[in-house]
Amino acid sequence: MLAALASVFFVGRRRTPDSGMHSIPLVALGTGLLWFGWYGFNAGSELQVDAVTGQAFLNTDIAASFAGPAWMLMAWKLERNVKFTGLLTGAVAGLATITPCAGYVTTTTAALIGIASGIVCYLAVNLKNRLKWDDALDVWGVHGVGGFIGIIFCGIFATKAFNPAGVDGLLQGNAHFFFVQLGAVLLSSAWAFLFTYGMLWLIERLTPVKVGTAGETEGRDAALHGQTAYIESI
Repeated sequence: MLAALASVFFVGRRRTPDSGMHSIPLVALGTGLLWFGWYGFNAGSELQVDAVTGQAFLNTDIAASFAGPAWMLMAWKLERNVKFTGLLTGAVAGLATITPCAGYVTTTTAALIGIASGIVCYLAVNLKNRLKWDDALDVWGVHGVGGFIGIIFCGIFATKAFNPAGVDGLLQGNAHFFFVQLGAVLLSSAWAFLFTYGMLWLIERLTPVKVGTAGETEGRDAALHGQTAYIESI
């Protein structure tokens, strides 16, 4: 998700202030659909049904379930305020973080990973807000940071006790695997960021990447098609 961060830096902030979420109920519905689909994403990746499949399914659910409340507790501690959308965002952070290690860690570790993801991703989004990075969907702070630390957690907590076809991590005495994971995530992150920024630069030479002032103030529907999707009621 460093590609998203590269896009944020290249495009820059919007000229008009963010008007907020379109619909919190739809955010909740989307999170539920995403959570349900994530079972297939993690557990289904094995392409068969056995004990590892069940473990990956359970770890996915547990990590997300612990990450949401962890996000809310961080919000209460630092903001003295909690939001339903914070619970939902925290759950998605847990899903993103457990993905690299869903089939390789214990259930207890999945809970710890969920808590860590809620805390770390909240701090990442908080940093993004303070730096005024215009990442409207928090792709970097949730998916990017969550996936990044998830890959590292796999290098630390992976155990063959739950997946004989897997590999032991740092806590099982395999430092080599930890450094492989660390090197892989650093290299892939750098590649994604630099390649995306370079491609956006090339595209800018052919056609504007950033939306014009009219598109931001009037909306893309009105600016491009002369129509609006919604009629604002007074």
